Amino acid sequence: MEIIKAHYKVSKPVVSYKEIKKEADELRRFIVRGQFKGYYNKAFAIAHAEVSEIPYAFFVVSPDVMVEKMFLGDVIINPQIVEANLTKEIKEPNNTGNKIFVANTIEYQEPCLSFPYRKPKWLTRFDVIRVKYQIKGLLGFKTIEAELKGIASEIFQHEYDHTQGKNIYFESEAPVKWWELIGTAKSLGGTSLDAPEGLNLNRAKENPVKTTIVTIRNQQIDNQKNTIMPPFIPKT
Repeated sequence: MEIIKAHYKVSKPVVSYKEIKKEADELRRFIVRGQFKGYYNKAFAIAHAEVSEIPYAFFVVSPDVMVEKMFLGDVIINPQIVEANLTKEIKEPNNTGNKIFVANTIEYQEPCLSFPYRKPKWLTRFDVIRVKYQIKGLLGFKTIEAELKGIASEIFQHEYDHTQGKNIYFESEAPVKWWELIGTAKSLGGTSLDAPEGLNLNRAKENPVKTTIVTIRNQQIDNQKNTIMPPFIPKT
């Protein structure tokens, strides 16, 4: 298994764990082994879309993340973001009981294993989100609904984007559902390095660098970031 060239294919929803068991087990070993190409040799999570041209909607988180109990399983299946508000409530410093609402955003410097030779990019993410996902249970899937914040929220948003045919560096005008194209003369979508001629698609455009970013300094998140290894560790 290896990280493949970035593509813009939507990941197919998982119906049965049998569909993904072999790939999930291999992805577990892959994230522990590391030895990725490029500048980074460690990851918090890897989406199936980063290693497969026919991706399914799941991602695997590393043992470091599992130690921090951010998720209830290491294979996160059919991830969804069900709520991401523009503001969040915080406690007033002097404990008067008054409600204070601030922007529900935080700034992160994120890399992506799909672009191993690019420098990390500053992004604005939602700080607090409500999510739904599934994990393997004794009899089928167990559905989890949870509120995530800080690093867990960042990880979930990054990997969820991959399942939707998106990445932090480029965007496609129309991510495609690969399973609906099986049997056609030419499978649309391709990868980020394919020549555009003959694909009948608009060329993917690079996401602009934000010049104005709202930064929310949240001490709780800063503390959380210091308790675990960074998402990606540059090779020395």
